[in-house]
Amino acid sequence: MYDEYGDRGYVPLGINLWQDMESVVKLYARAYSYPFFRDAGAGWNAYRMNGYIPLNYVIDTAGIVVGSMEGFNESTIRSWIEPYLTGVNEEQNQPRLVFNRITPNPVTNTQSVNFTIPETRNVSLRIYAASGDLICTLLNGNIPAGNHTVVWNTTDRHHRLVPNGLYFYELTAGKNTIRYKTTVLR
Repeated sequence: MYDEYGDRGYVPLGINLWQDMESVVKLYARAYSYPFFRDAGAGWNAYRMNGYIPLNYVIDTAGIVVGSMEGFNESTIRSWIEPYLTGVNEEQNQPRLVFNRITPNPVTNTQSVNFTIPETRNVSLRIYAASGDLICTLLNGNIPAGNHTVVWNTTDRHHRLVPNGLYFYELTAGKNTIRYKTTVLR
């Protein structure tokens, strides 16, 4: 699977489950930039199911588990991966919706979110908890093309500080939506 998907931008990773989680996180955090491996095991533990850890996960680029199973069934795993690899190829020079920087991450108090939109659009920037609950809406309105920065003060829509944990930014401009994972750690 590595040879087939490697050229398409997908990197299958294997983890020896006999290792403790701390050593796995340290090993992969040094070698890979995926945020899932940089949260000191919080994401890993969040996806435990009934006290056991399934042996196979497919995790999208936002750090969300899109499939998990105990044992190995290659056709099932491929069916989880393929929808993320197919679609319309974008032109290399075509402007696109993108998160430029989200700093600091993890965040303790305030976090700066810098993003680019290619053209004037109705834009929304929302934050969701790992559970999928809407935490707050930082931006909702017609925004001109270009780079923009919004600051999140780590509070919910009722102005209460959110607890430590995993959160997801969801930026929508027109029909395009992108997501980015962040961690609150006080």
